[in-house]
Amino acid sequence: MRFLRILIFLMILISSVQFLPAPLVWRSGEGWVDESSGTAASASSSREALDHAKAFEAKQEWDSAFASYRNLVRKWPLSFFAAEAQYKTGWILSKKGKFNEAFKAYQKMIEKYPSSTFFEQSLEQQYQIANLFLAGEPQRLFGVPMGASMDKTVEMYEQLIKNAPYGKYAAEAQFKIGLAREKQKKFTDAVKAYNIILDKYPGHDIVDDAQYQIGYAWMMASSDAEYDQSAAEKSVEAFQDFLVRYPNSEKVAAAQDNIDGLRGKQTRGSLNIASFYEKNENWKAAFIYYNEVIRQNPNTEMAEIAKKKVEMLRPLVDSETAKSVPVNPDKKESLPVGATPSVAQ
Repeated sequence: MRFLRILIFLMILISSVQFLPAPLVWRSGEGWVDESSGTAASASSSREALDHAKAFEAKQEWDSAFASYRNLVRKWPLSFFAAEAQYKTGWILSKKGKFNEAFKAYQKMIEKYPSSTFFEQSLEQQYQIANLFLAGEPQRLFGVPMGASMDKTVEMYEQLIKNAPYGKYAAEAQFKIGLAREKQKKFTDAVKAYNIILDKYPGHDIVDDAQYQIGYAWMMASSDAEYDQSAAEKSVEAFQDFLVRYPNSEKVAAAQDNIDGLRGKQTRGSLNIASFYEKNENWKAAFIYYNEVIRQNPNTEMAEIAKKKVEMLRPLVDSETAKSVPVNPDKKESLPVGATPSVAQ
């Protein structure tokens, strides 16, 4: 049934072509294009065609200016002015809000005219467009907003890096790939993106931000049900690395606060688990977790509670009777969040 609907649509589309004006030509990525628009076709030189296009641009007749620049590139692809014309097609598409098409137009400029003075300008425009999508600019299908796509955003940044692996925007683009993955809650992928910065651009100013963000991504992961509790420990380690490497950073206080918060969270979890095992008379497991509380956060009120519990449980753990005391198999308690059942065995 679906195939039949597609077939009918294609038949209607094909039959309608014969009624279109002759100058309209279908071009991939552009749709139906009026080849008669602009004056490049009638211009005697690329210089004259460029002047006509700029005249339309000055009058803000964007459709005519776009068509003129595009036709110049097609008629004189090797001319001195072709690179500028190709760049201007992207620029006009951006002004019209067609950012995805603009990105592709700049890509053509980069690929066809890499030695042009417009190469760096095209990279900058691609970077700005990718930033728009990172900020939430929606993808569009036939002009209809379809929602933001972080996968598409990542593709744009990756293309930018491919165009100039060590260019002006490469390290920042790599960093923003990490931010896009964070928005998707793909925290492992985000950490990978930030680690690439540490390995590939060790001397860049953004390296300290990347190290901090590794800790932040793992911290967010520790609050996500899909990630295990080791994410919190990885976050603490990343923030500690940050403090050692960048002691003068403006983010030092925030990193220390995050470490304290994470350790407090870990300690509360361990204390809850220890209490659970104690209530179930599994003295050995309780003893282990109370010691874990002390190890994780020794100078806290929770650690003081744990120290008293350890002293109380030590005789029981040391005795042969305590070692043989099982958890009552008839009880059906649920382990607290973060519990590790294997420790209790």
